[in-house]
Amino acid sequence: MNGKDLLMGLGHVDEAYIQAAEEKMLYKPFGTALRRYGAMAACFAVLIVAATMLYMRSPVGPTTPGPVVEPPDISQPPEFVPEEVTVDMGQVYFNDAIGPQEDIWYDPDVYTITPLSGQAYADYYQWGLTPPWLPDGLSPAKWNDTAEQITAADGTMVSDIANLGFYSGYYEDGTPELYENTNAVKGLSLSASRIGALPQWDYVLPEQERQTTDINGIAVTLGVSIRPCEPTGSIEVINAEWESDGLHFQLVAQQVERVNVVKTIASIIAGTKDITIIN
Repeated sequence: MNGKDLLMGLGHVDEAYIQAAEEKMLYKPFGTALRRYGAMAACFAVLIVAATMLYMRSPVGPTTPGPVVEPPDISQPPEFVPEEVTVDMGQVYFNDAIGPQEDIWYDPDVYTITPLSGQAYADYYQWGLTPPWLPDGLSPAKWNDTAEQITAADGTMVSDIANLGFYSGYYEDGTPELYENTNAVKGLSLSASRIGALPQWDYVLPEQERQTTDINGIAVTLGVSIRPCEPTGSIEVINAEWESDGLHFQLVAQQVERVNVVKTIASIIAGTKDITIIN
């Protein structure tokens, strides 16, 4: 028995109504399936379009190779190249000075004197003390690159001065040569101390009234005094004091032009011989 026979047996329903109901039942599942498969087809079409657009935007295919960039070599640090320094002599100020005070003498029976040279000298000062630039005609003294540390009985260091000389000539014993007409040496004396124990100079003005000169960012106190010379005449003596990188410096120049003294100081401070002096 099928659905048609059952309906006819139960209520003797008119054949036309039964036929209409059967046709309605046959068409309904087909419409529902059609809508379901249509939705699936639409989703599939959207996926195809999205995939196509993504493919077109992706960097697929052959590309032109760029230049090969070598990685930087970090095995060696870059060499330090100091910049050229310019000093305007119009901005350099010389204070009136009287001259050096007497040197302090330390009794070796009371103080311990320890010589420094070689690696011990380099380790202590941590600085190449020889000026990168020097006036023509000056040569280093034999005692350069040596120093003495002087210690008191209680262990306090009272002196650690390194003295370097650069003069126009020397006697056989290594002392600087004196000029006959002035009875004075020609050259430079450079002293350096880590504790600041340098020879003292007297100035006309007190310390708070002295003017300093800015040389490559370092305040330098310059003084000039006149020294009488026998048998006749006099010479100009220039004194310079400054502090840089943990060291105290003092430079004394005799019979050397002011511009050359300033250029020597600038080379020590800047660590280069490329110094330009104007005015």
